[in-house]
Amino acid sequence: MQEPEIFEQPVADRTPAEDVLYTNGLRATPVDDDASDEYHDFVFPEDRKLGTWSTAFLIINRVVGSGIYSTPSGIIHSINSVGITLIFWVIGGLMTFCLFVYLEYGTALPRSGGEKVYLERVYRKPRYLATCIFAVQFVLFAISTGNSISFSSYLLRAATGDAQDGSWLNRGIAMAAITVVCLIHSLAPRWGIWLSNCLGAFKLVLLSLLVCTGFAALSGRMEAPDPQNFSSFHGPGWVWTGEGDTAGAAGGYALALLQVLYSYSGWENANYVLTEVRNPPKTLRRAAPIAILAVTILYVLANISYFAAMTKSEIADSKVIVAARFFENVWGKSAFVTRVFPLLIAVSALGNVFAQSFAMPRVKQELAKEGVLPWSRFWASDWPFNAPSGAILLHWIFTSVLILGSQTSDVYQFVTNVFIYSGNWIKVFLAVGLVYLNFAPSERWAEQRTTFRSSPLLTIFWIISLLFVLAAPFIDNKFLQTVPFYVVPTLGTSLLAIGTAYWLGWAKVLPAFGYHIQHEIVQMPDGSERVKYKVSELKRVRPKKRNKRPGQWDRPRKPSVW
Repeated sequence: MQEPEIFEQPVADRTPAEDVLYTNGLRATPVDDDASDEYHDFVFPEDRKLGTWSTAFLIINRVVGSGIYSTPSGIIHSINSVGITLIFWVIGGLMTFCLFVYLEYGTALPRSGGEKVYLERVYRKPRYLATCIFAVQFVLFAISTGNSISFSSYLLRAATGDAQDGSWLNRGIAMAAITVVCLIHSLAPRWGIWLSNCLGAFKLVLLSLLVCTGFAALSGRMEAPDPQNFSSFHGPGWVWTGEGDTAGAAGGYALALLQVLYSYSGWENANYVLTEVRNPPKTLRRAAPIAILAVTILYVLANISYFAAMTKSEIADSKVIVAARFFENVWGKSAFVTRVFPLLIAVSALGNVFAQSFAMPRVKQELAKEGVLPWSRFWASDWPFNAPSGAILLHWIFTSVLILGSQTSDVYQFVTNVFIYSGNWIKVFLAVGLVYLNFAPSERWAEQRTTFRSSPLLTIFWIISLLFVLAAPFIDNKFLQTVPFYVVPTLGTSLLAIGTAYWLGWAKVLPAFGYHIQHEIVQMPDGSERVKYKVSELKRVRPKKRNKRPGQWDRPRKPSVW
């Protein structure tokens, strides 16, 4: 059986060189504009690359979206405790500061692709197994369904006063939103970056307004009566959600923590587009901590604001539109509160759709350029405006499928939990891999990385936290009312089996039928490398014909007289 040749990340100086020989015997080739290539390598000019503040806003725009305005409902429904809820938001911030794991990876491997690049560096055997598992998770679950639905719900709340969760109107508006965003990123990439930056700044203003309103509620200046949530650790009217079962409560806590992590998700956004960042190691070290520190402080203050103005039952019953109900309790049901503020929150959710649709297709394009995806030539296309149009279309397809297939009121919580749960498997592999790299001299990681290094204790804390979040949801809980508790963890874990099956077909079965994966290493002008497949990712290798003597039926026949 013939196995495909697999690229191994070189451990070497990343300065451009004319003649570079790697471990698989291939030589780096310069970027050319040969028209016969399946797709062209577009090198981003310096004026289009992201600086420190653009990178920070890219992270903020991705993190601050619909989560902080929608997930508190599911969290308090599962925990039913004010004190524990606030502690979970602090824990979520601490786990988010484990981005130092990604910073160490990103500064050592400054290439677009994020987790794909890092998994390939750590898990080299079996060849391409880690890449295939990541490809399945990212293509299927790294989508914009949750934020598109949140945008639609808040927009309908502003227009009609009812979010109409699960209705065809709600889904239709969500479809229109993701379609427009994808078209902008495909046809006008400069406008897409500019809009993302503007919406990132707008989100900070809106979130700051929510926090300031919370301070007004704490001082007693609000229309609704004081909910007295800070009278005890659990708040008034506390009921044990596990119904006396500690194990059941553990499952609810894990799913609540998933919702918290979803609200913080996106801090790895800049790692997906490092090729488009100016001086990636230096910029990433500055931008990521600034963005996450600002978001963590605002998130904790925002949740204090919610509890200052709303009872636990009001938060739990509000579902996706928690923030809209919050402003009504503080300022009353004026037209400005019931119409304008939901519209502003809808714009914030739309900003998250912009950030996701900018970064996620870049990773999918990298997967296509390596030939991991079917029809890679099409998905890797930069036509017509030097934007990853093919990958953006792939992102749009899977986002749309889940939007149109969602017919339950729990769709937002379900989609977000599956997205975070499946992604946590990848993060566990990366964290374990980083510990291995740092303590395995044969990997020569110390020679490859920069002076930046994540604390091993912080990495181990992250691993333990993620393992709890992965294991506890299998315990019976009542987090989702219309979906059985085991569906989310089972579906999220299925990516391991689906990715392994895909790898067996792609890397084992196809070579058995005579297919050979042809590739070469391309050295970019900035000194970075990546794999490029020319002409066809899978080229049929025809077996040689055997030489045999002509028999009775193989002899050439005389031409017919007719």
